[in-house]
Amino acid sequence: MHFSHELIDGAPPCGRLFLCEPCDLTENDRPDLIVGGFGSETLPIVNRSGLPIVGRFFRRLEKNLFWYENPGWERHVISPRSDLNILGGTMADVTDDGRLGLIVGEAIGGHNIYWFEQPADPRERWSERVIASDFEKYHDLTFGDVDNDGDPELVGTSQQSEVLFYYDVPADPYDVPWPDECLTVIDRDVSLEGLEVVDLDGDGNNELIAGTNIYRQARDKGGTIAADGGSVAAERWIREPIATGWDWTRVAVGDLDDDGELEVVFAEGDSPLLGDHMGRVAWFDPPDWEPHVLRDDLYCPHTLQLADLDGNGYLDIYVAEMGLDTNDASAKHLVFRNTGGGEFLEHVVETGVPTHEAKIVDIDGEGTSAVLGKSYEPNVHVDAWYIDQDTPTTNGGD
Repeated sequence: MHFSHELIDGAPPCGRLFLCEPCDLTENDRPDLIVGGFGSETLPIVNRSGLPIVGRFFRRLEKNLFWYENPGWERHVISPRSDLNILGGTMADVTDDGRLGLIVGEAIGGHNIYWFEQPADPRERWSERVIASDFEKYHDLTFGDVDNDGDPELVGTSQQSEVLFYYDVPADPYDVPWPDECLTVIDRDVSLEGLEVVDLDGDGNNELIAGTNIYRQARDKGGTIAADGGSVAAERWIREPIATGWDWTRVAVGDLDDDGELEVVFAEGDSPLLGDHMGRVAWFDPPDWEPHVLRDDLYCPHTLQLADLDGNGYLDIYVAEMGLDTNDASAKHLVFRNTGGGEFLEHVVETGVPTHEAKIVDIDGEGTSAVLGKSYEPNVHVDAWYIDQDTPTTNGGD
């Protein structure tokens, strides 16, 4: 298993890149890559009144939402706006016509959730609509059937408003903003990172993993939604902690020890930047959520993916560090290779190319695994790592 690096774009048109969404936009069975962000920080050159005129000028030149076409990685603009403040996002078929659109939320200071509708030719400009403006700073958005009614919902976390919520898609999604009755608040006074909608216990109903908590709908003995479910985080939801004391987590779910049950993996994606300790990565084994710590000394491991990278039938754990100008030369990409039964061997597969929210994809539609990612700030770049399963990987090397 050998990783080779390709620089897709060494000068993307936006600083502080956040969004990283692979999606086959051109219908050629190859994933393209959508990238978005919220612009460069203000430059320290000001006029007499203290206005950051140079920084403001460069912000106006930026394009904050764009995509790269696979193969070739030609860049296309989704929106020409330089004032978009893109943070979390997800792909969603809100019109139920089989064509995915992009839903993104704004960063701190912004309240809007945008729906960008994909045109027949994705190389053309995408239609933009504001579907909601109820909260501030949407770090994570996902699309899935969180309330088990048979239809997917838009699920999100608002860190600044400290709310966990979802929106039902209205009968007419073009009726924007979406009506108030579409909104359900699951929990309040919580600042969460990481979302996953999944049938965690195999009972046929989805649960919601948000941060390090599991949220389940409260049900009575007959299986209907209970008006009062006891220890309920909101009216219809019970919160169960998987772990405590973990900060700013990314989450992934899969059967790691081949026991037929789903385990949960957390990585502290913003530690130590926003915390008081180095970032940890661990997997947690149900039903008691026993932790198995793989590393506790990483710098902002904001990439967390599960995939069988070596073809041995077991899910491996892929983790990568951010740079943030202090860790660029040391930023590592790690594969915890699953040898079966919950045993892992660590391999360092890249050093010196930081990334953020990278995703593992089938790059050519023929089962060839690759990692698509981009840095966060201040040195911005978009990258691919191609994986050759046939080349042996030695521990600590590439």
